[in-house]
Amino acid sequence: MADRKEEIIQAGIEVFAARGYYNTHIAEIVEKVGIAKGTFYLYFNSKKDLFISLIKRHEEIFLKEFDNYIIDTDNMDLKIFFEKMLLRFFKLYKKHENLSIIILREAVAVNEEFEDQFKKMDAKRFQSLNNLHQFLIENNYITKNIDFNYFACTFVGIMESIVMRRLILNEKDFDIEEAADKISNYFYKAIS
Repeated sequence: MADRKEEIIQAGIEVFAARGYYNTHIAEIVEKVGIAKGTFYLYFNSKKDLFISLIKRHEEIFLKEFDNYIIDTDNMDLKIFFEKMLLRFFKLYKKHENLSIIILREAVAVNEEFEDQFKKMDAKRFQSLNNLHQFLIENNYITKNIDFNYFACTFVGIMESIVMRRLILNEKDFDIEEAADKISNYFYKAIS
């Protein structure tokens, strides 16, 4: 039974990524899975319910990875630290490309129906960034003078811009290793 729910979620990810929230109909999702519409309602109350589960899935995948980012920092300079971290996240975005498309595209386009979910996800993301900021201070990578709000907005802005422009707009020649190297240089120069 859990497999059927996962099939619906995967079909939802694919269809929402291709068509967007407002242009997607439950009929398209159930057709993709090969189930009756009534079966959909055994697992989800509505299209909105399914979409909210996708927001939560994205949050779970990315925040778990971010919070579990534990790396041996002995003799690792700040540039290498950022480079390894960015590379991990670019690979994660690429692995979950359709889910990333949904979240990044729909987060700016949806109305108040999803505003609370996105605000909750954003609050958790900024808490994780605060943890990273504290980690960097405690390990003497940066000084306390680096303002958290600017640090967080810069980090999120650059990440989302790169992911949207390069991964989601499907630039075939996008080299995630090169991007991680270049962006880590910018971070390093900006905050060291």
